[in-house]
Amino acid sequence: MSKADSTLIYSQVVERYAHFFARPEERLRFLTHTLTLQAASRARFDEFVGRHPSLLRRKFYARNYERLLDLWLYRLIIRELGRLLPASARTRLALLRQHKAPLAARLYFGFYQARHAFHAAFVLCVMAALFGVYTATAWSARNASAYLSKRFEKRVLASDGVPSSNAALAHPVNHLPDYRPEKVWLVEQKDTYERYSNGGRILTDFETENHARAFVALPRDGGGGGDSPALKVSAEVQSAPVGIVYHTSESDMLPFTHDNSDSLEARTRGLLEYVRRHKSYNYVIDRFGQIHRIVRDDHAAHHAGNSVWADSRSLYVGLNESFIGVCFESSMTVESGEERLSEAQIVSGRVLTQILRSRHGIDDAHCVAHGLVSVNPANMLIAYHHDWARNFPFEAMGLSDKYKVAPASVSLFGFTYDDDVVEKLGGALWSGVKAGEDEFNERASRANLTADELRQRMRTRFREQMNLTHRLRGTRPRDSDMSRRDNAAETPAGSRL
Repeated sequence: MSKADSTLIYSQVVERYAHFFARPEERLRFLTHTLTLQAASRARFDEFVGRHPSLLRRKFYARNYERLLDLWLYRLIIRELGRLLPASARTRLALLRQHKAPLAARLYFGFYQARHAFHAAFVLCVMAALFGVYTATAWSARNASAYLSKRFEKRVLASDGVPSSNAALAHPVNHLPDYRPEKVWLVEQKDTYERYSNGGRILTDFETENHARAFVALPRDGGGGGDSPALKVSAEVQSAPVGIVYHTSESDMLPFTHDNSDSLEARTRGLLEYVRRHKSYNYVIDRFGQIHRIVRDDHAAHHAGNSVWADSRSLYVGLNESFIGVCFESSMTVESGEERLSEAQIVSGRVLTQILRSRHGIDDAHCVAHGLVSVNPANMLIAYHHDWARNFPFEAMGLSDKYKVAPASVSLFGFTYDDDVVEKLGGALWSGVKAGEDEFNERASRANLTADELRQRMRTRFREQMNLTHRLRGTRPRDSDMSRRDNAAETPAGSRL
C-alpha cells in the first residue's frame, strides 16, 4: 500500500471516530489533531525503518508492517478519545464496540486504561524478585556457615578424643593466620637468642635453671564415680609442660613514649634481674615486645603458687610444675584509657604462644590467665592473685575465651569469693564463675550434702593434692634445698619492684 493510500484510509478511520463528538468544532479538532499526530508518528516510524532496512527483509516485519502502523493509529485515536471525551472508560469501550473497532484496538484500550495498575504490579514483582534473591542468598550463607562449623567441630572433637564439657572450648575463635603446629620450628640457635619460623625471636641472655618438673594429671571425674577428684593416682609422673599461664609483672609503669625510651629499658632490665633471681617466670615479654626466656621450659618457675585448672578429662593443681609461666611487663592497675599492653607485646605474645604450643603440644584448653587459676586455700577464695582476672586478649593470642569457662576451683573444689575479691576485680566476676557455682551446687545435691559440707571436704582434698605435688617434686634428685624453694613458691607472683 502506498503512503497516499494509507493516509486516505487513516483519514476515513479517524473521521469515523470523530462522530463520537456532538459539536462540529470538536469533531474538527479531534480529526485535525489526530491526523497530525499520525503523520508525525509515521514519519518517525519510516525514519527508524530507513536506518534499519534489514528489518523489512525479515518475514515478520515485512508481513506485519502495515498492521503495526494500524495499531499505532488506533493508539493515537484512543489516547485522544480519552483526553477529549468526558465519558467513563466503560462508555468509551462501548463506543469502540459499537463502531466495530478491531479487537486489537479494544485490547489496547483496556491495557491503556489499566496502565497504572500494570506499572504497580511490575514494581511489586521486581521487589518480590529482589527479596527472593536476598532471602535465598542469606539462607545459603547460613547453611554454608552451619555446615562448615559442624565439620570443623567434628575435627576438633576427633583430635581431642572426647567432647569438652566446656562449650567455649569447642568453638575456637576465628583468627588469621591459622595456627598449625607444623608451621613453627626452630630456625637458628645462637648463644644469646633463638629464631623461629613464625618470626619469633627469644632472647636467652637471662636464662637460668630451677628444678625439673614433676607432676601427675589427676582424673577430673574422681576416678571412681565419687563426689570429688580422687587422690589415689596410678598415672605416671610427667615432666613435659601441658599448659601456659599468663601473668602481669605489676611493675611501676612509665608512659610508653619516645622520651622515656632509656627509662623504659632500665626498668625492664631491673625486672629481668628480679625475675631471674627469684625464678618467677619462664618467659617475660617486655614493653618493646622482646621475648626473654628466664627459667628453662623443662624446669618449673615459681609463678602460680596455689592454683588449679582442669579440662574435660584431667585436673592439675599447683600449676608451677605443669604449666609454663609467661609474664607481660604490665600492670592491672593502669589508669583507665591507658594501654595495658603495647601492640608489640600483643604480637609477641601471640608468636610465643604458637612456639610453646608447637614445641610441647599444648592444647588451647590449657592456655589460661593467672587470675582464673589462683586460689587461697586458707579461706577458700578465688583470685588470690588477680592479674588478668579480666581483659586478657585471648582472641589476639589465637585462643578461645577462658572467661566463659567454669573454673575448676569453683566447680570441683567449691572455692568462693567475698566482697573484697569482687572489689579487687573491679566490681564484677568473670562469667564462668556463675557456671562453676551451679555445677558445684548440683554435685552437693547429688551427694546429699549442703554446699558448705562438700566445700569443707574439698578444702582438705585440695591441700592433700597440693602436698602430693610437693612430694613428687621432692623425689627429684635436683631438689636438694626443698624448704627454701617451697617458701619461694608461695611468694606472690608479680610482686611490685
